[in-house]
Amino acid sequence: MGYLRRRAGAHLGLLSLVALLVAVVAATSGVMLGAVVASTTDAARTALAEPEPATLTVTTRVAPDAAAQDARVRDLVDEVFDGAPLDVARSETPDGTDTPFATWRVTPDLEAFTSGHAAGLAAGGDGLRTALREADGVAVRGVVVEGDLGERAAVVHAAQRDAGAVAAVPVVLLALTAVVALTQVARLLAATRETEAEILVARGAAPRQLTAAGLLEAAVVGVLASGAGTALAVGVLAVRGAAPTASVAWTGALTAVGSVVVLTAVVALQARAVARREVTDRSGRLRQVAALGTVVAAVALGAAGLLRLRTLGSPLVVVPDGARTDPLAAAAPALVLAALGVVVLALLGPGARLWSALAARGRGTTAVLAARQVARRLRVVVVGVVLLVLASGSAVLAGAYAGTSEQARADAIAQRVGTDVRVTVPAPGRLSAERPPPRADELAALDGVAAAAPALVADATVQGATVGLTALAADRVSAVVRTPDAAPLSAMLRGDDPFATAPSVPDDATGLVLALDASVTSDVDLQAPQELPTDVLEELEEAAATETIEVEVSAWLAAADGSLTVVEAGTTELPEGSSTASLTADLPAGVPPGARLVALDVGFDGVPWPRETALAVSVAATVPGGGASAEVPLEVSAAAWAPADIGSVRFETPADGTLGIDAVLDSNHASRLRLVATDPATPAATPVPAVVSEAAAQRWDLAMGDTVEATTAGSTVPLRVVGVTAAVPGQTHPEAALVDLATLDASLLRAAAQLPRPAEVWLAASDPDDAGAVERLAATARSAAAASAAEPQDVEVVTAGGGGVDAAAPVRLAFTLAAAGAAALAVVGLAVVAVAGLSGRRDEVVVLRAAGLGPRSQAAGRALEAAVVGVVALGAGILAGWSVAAATVPGLVGATLGSLAVGTAQPALVVDAGTVVALTGTAALGTAAVAAVVAVRVAVQARDTTYRPEVR
Repeated sequence: MGYLRRRAGAHLGLLSLVALLVAVVAATSGVMLGAVVASTTDAARTALAEPEPATLTVTTRVAPDAAAQDARVRDLVDEVFDGAPLDVARSETPDGTDTPFATWRVTPDLEAFTSGHAAGLAAGGDGLRTALREADGVAVRGVVVEGDLGERAAVVHAAQRDAGAVAAVPVVLLALTAVVALTQVARLLAATRETEAEILVARGAAPRQLTAAGLLEAAVVGVLASGAGTALAVGVLAVRGAAPTASVAWTGALTAVGSVVVLTAVVALQARAVARREVTDRSGRLRQVAALGTVVAAVALGAAGLLRLRTLGSPLVVVPDGARTDPLAAAAPALVLAALGVVVLALLGPGARLWSALAARGRGTTAVLAARQVARRLRVVVVGVVLLVLASGSAVLAGAYAGTSEQARADAIAQRVGTDVRVTVPAPGRLSAERPPPRADELAALDGVAAAAPALVADATVQGATVGLTALAADRVSAVVRTPDAAPLSAMLRGDDPFATAPSVPDDATGLVLALDASVTSDVDLQAPQELPTDVLEELEEAAATETIEVEVSAWLAAADGSLTVVEAGTTELPEGSSTASLTADLPAGVPPGARLVALDVGFDGVPWPRETALAVSVAATVPGGGASAEVPLEVSAAAWAPADIGSVRFETPADGTLGIDAVLDSNHASRLRLVATDPATPAATPVPAVVSEAAAQRWDLAMGDTVEATTAGSTVPLRVVGVTAAVPGQTHPEAALVDLATLDASLLRAAAQLPRPAEVWLAASDPDDAGAVERLAATARSAAAASAAEPQDVEVVTAGGGGVDAAAPVRLAFTLAAAGAAALAVVGLAVVAVAGLSGRRDEVVVLRAAGLGPRSQAAGRALEAAVVGVVALGAGILAGWSVAAATVPGLVGATLGSLAVGTAQPALVVDAGTVVALTGTAALGTAAVAAVVAVRVAVQARDTTYRPEVR
């Protein structure tokens, strides 16, 4: 023990710094893991609590033994949810004379919830209904389980799984930095004791004795320093408000074991080398071969890891029984960064010699001495270079992941939402007079709205595969869509107005008056058997002369924003022969701006035998004027009224361009006909211009000008590709298309009996960068839409501010803390090198002083050595980090986007300069501080003329 004390006392300062290094490893690792776990839990709690708490509601009839039923339900809930913390509240609802309903409301206990409970919540949400149905004494005449707890928990669990796989990257990066730091510092410590080891071996000490002494010393340093670092990590987490978990203790224990193993292994290798007299190899050939082998091995391992990561796309590997993290893919960024650091070291020697040659041409001696010292002492310089390369490279990776993940998440949410505020007013069934679309013009008048547009977001099929379809007015895409390519999308879709020739309805119109000029003739011989007696035929002809046809008329109005409104004019009866009738359609309160009459539906009923019907229609709008309504005729003859292909009835339109039909009605069922106002110069089967996603273009090999048939609303619509975009706004499907709403309506009016109802209104905020203003607008829009909705409780409002769980947040924190830990390790490693250099180069100071080099010059030279090495290492690390980030970060970010990544393009690399500057600046300041201290100490040594044994 006396020998151990003397051995440690001889290098107390160096051992103290080694202990500090171990403590920093334990503290940074513990803080990182503890903070990541806390951040993951906080993100999961937020996702389950906002915008409303996730719940599951169980409803059945009260059993005869209500207490036993309640206890059984609670036991099953605890069993199915695998012990996840839950609050279960029971209530009863009377049902008149029948047995009351019993309801259990299951919500997660968020205060006790941890990230590990998400899997249990997801499994319980899926399996609770089955468990309750199969349990005795629970379900009474059936059981109903409703709620979104299981679905939201599944999303949280998937996000945690993805984030956990990606978070392994910074964990491995910090672990690699810690191993490199410990190994290099242990080698430096062993190098300072090399003479001591040679003397001990020469006096008869065996390698195992030196190894045992090193083991005891390493155990004391490693255990005490790891304990101190773990305690510091616990304190930091407690101050931050995060409860320390078992991972912090495990990290401390692993650090202690790892440091003891590394320190002991280096001592053992040195002892064996001294015993075998390998130290007499002064030529350096073995070191050169080893250095070359190290470079080749590091580059090969880094390339293998990068190839594995690029092949998989992320460290997460989905297997049939779950998912796992691929260790080689997770280590890829760290391995590539380390490989580039080794390459920098290989180039540092020639670079230092070149610097020395160039400096020798100058007049001063400071630069020459500094360059030659760096070239001669590469085995010592390697410690600082490797650590600084890893530190600055980690800083760039952290900044790249932070910037890319935040921007990618914002872009993905903006693409999925499509706009600032998305208001959905759902209604069952198709577009009709009873189910009109929400009024975009009314919501556009709200405070804080810059633009508004109705939107149809629906599913279509192409060759049997689902395709997302978004329809917006082409002229409003650039105003309401919040994606960078909004303006180009608008330009691609903009084309001829499909209803350009349709008659306009005055903005102040209150109704439409439809005047019918009809001619109905019957031909009984077309259907009656010829062998019927004459008297029977005469009776049929008399009956036909007295029977009337019931006619129902509806009008379709198209607004300037592309939305359609159906108004019903009612029914009238047309007798045999010529007749006239008038129908009035009351318009909804406030005609949509720029409304035009674009189609007319005519339905016939009560046709027991064939009848030829000619119908001419004239239309006038009623407008208020002078206390009485006035009629303003609409110019219906300007359009070519084309028949829609939606039925089997044979009819033609008048050749003179007037609004009317000539039809042969030969069915005793209701017959519906439709006339659509079209441009005479436009072909009837004109494809709808569409901008398709890159995924759709790739899947169906679509290029500009190609046509593909999509089925929506039960009808086939030809789409002509006019552009390709990375992702279609408002869609979650990778394969999607964006079309002009009015052009789609014009196509569907000709092909579909019923049209899909645009259930959404997209609102662009006046100040989209003000999150508070957007949220206030969302609340106002919800109230306004609910006031006019048939089912106010079904109105949904979505903003870009609500994107669910942010799976990347814990990973961002992990990258940042890993980079901060790498910077701290680099500074401590540099301090170890500095202390070793101050003692090991003490004789050099005396020689240079005797040669006439004063304290200032020596201090400047030593500071220049540290500065040049630091600048080169930091610069090389930044370049290496940038290269690694460009190759790996977009894929890692895409893996943590989870469901948000569906239908989005590969994230673009965005570097958060603030994070990089802060982390790299910390390492630079630490390097500068170490250089300054070394310079001061060298100057003090140069001024010290006292005789010392180490300088004789």
